[in-house]
Order: sequence, then C-alpha cells, then structure tokens
Amino acid sequence: MNFRINKTLQFLLLPIITLMLLLHSCDSNDDEEINLISPTVSEVEVGLFNNELGVVGEDFHFNAEFLAGDLLDLVTINIEQREGETYSTDWSFEMVWDKYQGLKNATMHQHFDIPAEAPKGIFDFIITVTDQNGTSSEEVRNIELIDAADFPEVNPHVDVFGVDKINIEGTGGFNNFYNNGEFRNPDEAFFSTNESIWSSIQIGEIKGDGIMYGLLIKKSQNHKPETLEAIDFSKVIVTEVKEHSGFEEVRTFANSYNTNFNNHYMYGVPLKIGATEDNNFPEATPITEDIAWESGTYYYGVVYYNFTYLKSAFQYIEFDIVIE
Repeated sequence: MNFRINKTLQFLLLPIITLMLLLHSCDSNDDEEINLISPTVSEVEVGLFNNELGVVGEDFHFNAEFLAGDLLDLVTINIEQREGETYSTDWSFEMVWDKYQGLKNATMHQHFDIPAEAPKGIFDFIITVTDQNGTSSEEVRNIELIDAADFPEVNPHVDVFGVDKINIEGTGGFNNFYNNGEFRNPDEAFFSTNESIWSSIQIGEIKGDGIMYGLLIKKSQNHKPETLEAIDFSKVIVTEVKEHSGFEEVRTFANSYNTNFNNHYMYGVPLKIGATEDNNFPEATPITEDIAWESGTYYYGVVYYNFTYLKSAFQYIEFDIVIE
C-alpha cells in the first residue's frame, strides 16, 4: 500500500520537478545573456585631418575610444570595396591589434600606410572591437582613397586651437590649452562664474566661402557635432560665429577680431560664464532651459564648414565649469 502511494506521488511530482528544472535552466541562460554586454566604439577619427580621405601609399590616421562590456580582446579594421562602386582591381585590407587585451577601456591613436597597390575609390572602413566575453561591436565609416596627385587643393583642418580665460579683473592667462590636448596649468583647467572663455582658432587650407562656430556643450547632453548640419542649437551655447567669403587663393582663416593683446596671440570674442545670452549670430540665444548654466564638465569645440567645397573640420576638448 505504501509502495503504491509513493509510486503514485512520483508520477505526480515528476512533471512538476522537470518543469522547475527547465525554468531554472532558462533563468540561468537568461542571466548569462543579460550579463554579456557588448563593447562600445566612440570618438572615431578617420583619415587625413579626420576628413575620411586616404592617400594611396601614404600615412593614414585612425583614432577611436573603446569601452569593454567585460575586458577588451581584439581591435580590427577592414577596408572593403562597396557594391555599386567601380575599382581598377579587386582589393581589401585588414589590420588587427591585440595590445589592448585585458583592458576595460582604451584610446587608440594609430597611423599606418595605405598600401601602394590599393585602387582609388570609395570604401567601407569597418571598425570591429571584440570583447573577451565573446561579444563584438562594429562601426562603419566611408573613406575615399586617392592618389597624391589628386589631393584636393582645399582641405579644411584645425591648425590652431587655443582656449584661455579672462578673469573678473579683465586679465588673462595665455594658452591654458593649446593644440596638444593638455592644459598648461592643470590646477587652472576650469572656468568659474564671471570668468570668460577666450579662444584662438585657425582653420588651414581653405578658400571660397565658409563659416566657423565656437560651441560650448554640457557633456551630459551627449552631443558632439562634427558637421554644421549635425549641430542641435537647442543643446549648444554658441561662443562665436565667423564667416568668410570670396577667398580666391588657398589660405588660413582665423577667429581673431582684435589686432593683438599684450603683444601675444590674437583671440576671438569672449563669452562670460553666467551670461544671460550666447554669441550666436544674427540673433543671440538665451542661455536657459537645457543649456542653462550649471556646474559640471563641458565640451568646448569648433565646427567649420566650407560651403564652396562641401568640406568640414572640427575639434573638441573638455573642461569643468564651476557656477558659484
């Protein structure tokens, strides 16, 4: 009698136990999948002056930042021919780097030569970062490979990018930041209420018509435009606007309005921290709502666009602003 009851219970309980085991197995698999976070790619710069151009047989510039889901494994770039494009020969290119293995994040600044046998044309530039957890992420940019003889006469790029401050007494410290990505005085690498941002910007190899925007953007906005059309003016404080037109010869273009200051570098229009309006033109924008002043980290940059040759250039740094 007891044997039959136990056997009956076994038959009744077996499906329940099996279902519980299956559910537990599914939950474990779901947890594993949830924990597999893919790596990310950001701050990508590709090609000469970051304008997505490469010269066959010459140096090529590549920069990117990587953040692992777990730990980084490999970084791979591929240059692949595109459907619908015509090339003189079949060709592809690959480079793999393992020097970031085991790191959580890395900034990659790499130069390599475009092989001399590469055909001219427009290609996919494919960036793949692989994580040690088995996931990967891919980002694709366009690049154009040209011969040195075809190198365009107009190639806008940021020649000079300096950011200084004017304090409340009206005096300034020169070249707090200048081109190399570092502040001269790290202890002063921030701006406070009533100090002014004062920049020195020069764009090289331009002619025709163009425009330059100085931009101050809260890092929390996650907005870092690289072209004129990408600027969301609801998220930016415009520090200055300057245009040029009718330049017949290749030359440089600077934001300087004053002739000189204390026998030193020339600068553009200052913008005071805490100002009620920015320096946008032809109409200033109130510094309210999403762009209202607050303490935190900001991007400061320049975006240049050439209307005649449809080419862009940009550069950014970041620093803190303290609202008192």
